[in-house]
Amino acid sequence: MSVEIEVEGKTVSEATINACEQLGVTRSQVDIEVISEGSKGLLGFGGKPAKVKAKIIESNLSEKGLKAKKVLDNILSYFCDEYSVNLRETADRIKLDVKMSDNRGLIIGKSGEMLKSLEFLIGKISSRTTESGKTKRIYIDIEGYKRRKEDSISKMVKDSVKKVRRNGKPITLNPMSAYERRITYITLKRERGIRYDTEVEGDKKRITIIPESSRQRAE
Repeated sequence: MSVEIEVEGKTVSEATINACEQLGVTRSQVDIEVISEGSKGLLGFGGKPAKVKAKIIESNLSEKGLKAKKVLDNILSYFCDEYSVNLRETADRIKLDVKMSDNRGLIIGKSGEMLKSLEFLIGKISSRTTESGKTKRIYIDIEGYKRRKEDSISKMVKDSVKKVRRNGKPITLNPMSAYERRITYITLKRERGIRYDTEVEGDKKRITIIPESSRQRAE
């Protein structure tokens, strides 16, 4: 589904700029059709605004994705002087990759909790009054933080699986956030010869990796 809007301005140039700002994209990402060039009127009275129709060139971008990028741009402008947001979309995700000059730690938060809250907030805002991309999940990464964290968690889990296989004994991992557990589950599902359980301790959850052979002995 293509995304297009009609926008007005004093001139065609201003209407084009307004359209790009509303869509949250650059001029090279839209196709502009001039509907009306407008008129100045007589002595400044009776003038008509220029009107253009702006259509996103990239057909894989959804309304929700474009709105999410615009909302994130607005939020980041309060925290950082220089930043950029790159929007990409997959079948189930809206990915917003951010590069920023300062205040990265503030946006990321302790263990990525602020980033997680930001994803939730932007997801709620961008889902309103949008049609295309409504079911896609918002994924925000700051300077590759989440990619490095996911790689680190995945490596830790794989190393733990190797120990379980080698020693034939279960290993219980440290308590993790919901986001960290999701990465752990994804990694574990790709591993053979093991199974896993999740134990609840108060408000915390721990994942235990168990050798598959232990089930056979129990049976």
